[in-house]
Amino acid sequence: MDVTELENGTGLRLAGELDLSSADLLVDALDPKLAAGGRIVLDLTDLAFMDSTGLQVLIRSAITLGDRGTIVLAHPGNLVRSILELAIRTDKLPNLVVEP
Repeated sequence: MDVTELENGTGLRLAGELDLSSADLLVDALDPKLAAGGRIVLDLTDLAFMDSTGLQVLIRSAITLGDRGTIVLAHPGNLVRSILELAIRTDKLPNLVVEP
């Protein structure tokens, strides 16, 4: 998986597969943004696959961020969107938002 900074500095672009072998890469890139708080955009346009490990990273990140900000999951493909919709109850994690 590749993790790159968005041009405007508000988040990260993920490409490839987010799974057990790549989850630490996302954690390392996301931790400083969680510490700063605010709106964090994760562009998932080029994320082809995500397993439960990747989902756990997103959920733990939202819990860590708490009321200090929002994680926006932008442009997930159909497969990733299906996983997110099945697994994330937005009423339990109001600061983890999926945008088309």
